[in-house]
Amino acid sequence: MDSSITLSYGSRTTSTMVSNIFIDRYMTDARGSDVKVYIYLLRCLQDPSTPVSIESIAEALDETEKDIKTALKYWKGQHVLSVHCSRDGKIKNITLFDLDEDTDEDGDSDTFEDDSNITIISDVNKKGTRRAKPPVQDEADEPDPEPKPYARRSAVSEKKAVTEEAIPVSVSDEAGIVKPNYSSKMIQGFKNDYPEFDELIDYIENALGKTLSQRDLQTPSFIFEGLGFSADLICFLYDYCIGKNKRTASYIEKVAREWHAKGIQSVEDAMTEVEEFNNRYSAVKNAFGINRNFGEAELKYIKRWYHEYRFSDEMISLACDKTLINTSKPRFDYADSILRDWHKKGITTSEEAASSSVDYKASTENSTYRRGIKNSSLQYSQRTYSDAEISAIEKKKLGIL
Repeated sequence: MDSSITLSYGSRTTSTMVSNIFIDRYMTDARGSDVKVYIYLLRCLQDPSTPVSIESIAEALDETEKDIKTALKYWKGQHVLSVHCSRDGKIKNITLFDLDEDTDEDGDSDTFEDDSNITIISDVNKKGTRRAKPPVQDEADEPDPEPKPYARRSAVSEKKAVTEEAIPVSVSDEAGIVKPNYSSKMIQGFKNDYPEFDELIDYIENALGKTLSQRDLQTPSFIFEGLGFSADLICFLYDYCIGKNKRTASYIEKVAREWHAKGIQSVEDAMTEVEEFNNRYSAVKNAFGINRNFGEAELKYIKRWYHEYRFSDEMISLACDKTLINTSKPRFDYADSILRDWHKKGITTSEEAASSSVDYKASTENSTYRRGIKNSSLQYSQRTYSDAEISAIEKKKLGIL
């Protein structure tokens, strides 16, 4: 009977295996630099001779060290890998997870310092060609941090087993509500415990015309769990944003946070808010004679006029009229300067604005008159000459006289 035969490469590894799950589920939502970093880590894993450090990865990929650290944070948030750091923040191990398994492991820190000797570990399942050894815990390594508490708990948060695994990863809004990074297990928990959430996801997918990825699911999960919106209100939110041709998750979340800050808790409240905004939106459009949608910068002006300056439609229309008269263009910055001046002076009615304009015109005319008087002291009457005097001057110039 033949003995076992060992196969091996005669040279360095020349190929890198990439999981189809990574390509189908994770790659499409990631930035190009993030994808480059992940594939390069796979390459380093399969070729131990390749040096691994933040500096070496940045040099190999022609990226900045900041980009490499950002990519590691991103993939850590997607539960594709974990980063284990020592107490001083230096990276000791990077563990690449088997994407066939649902993993919720976390690294020690989101603040990475470079280390010239980083160990990359594969965490493949038994079907793989290599089983990872558990990362060696450095004596200086800190234990995994406990999740930070949310600033607010919705009804969904009462399911402690589901929510306690959330990892706050983004900034909070004005109300201090932190957006966690929801794992697939947590999202499935929402679907199991709240049938309306499962129906909500189906509704959103139909509205957007696509299947939501793990990354896409973060936004509706946060609005449902973190902000406590009902499924009906979230459906209305998506309809409203899609109707404005605003389909990005960041925009939808921004509107949701604004509604939450205003205390909007029902579809009726949201409809009232949208109706009021549309009326204001139309008032400025009509005043400026604009037939297009407003840009983000222009919307900021409109919100300032109504919410910060608290002017009525009449006053804003008046400022727009004055802008068109003086500049012949719908200049939002010019209209803002008028309204800002009225706001400082406490002018709130068209009568007060008209009176202020008369006083300004009068002061301007008086100033012009005073300048005229001042300049008149420098003026003198021109001497007139007779024909004989002019003839004499000409003869003198010619040397006749």
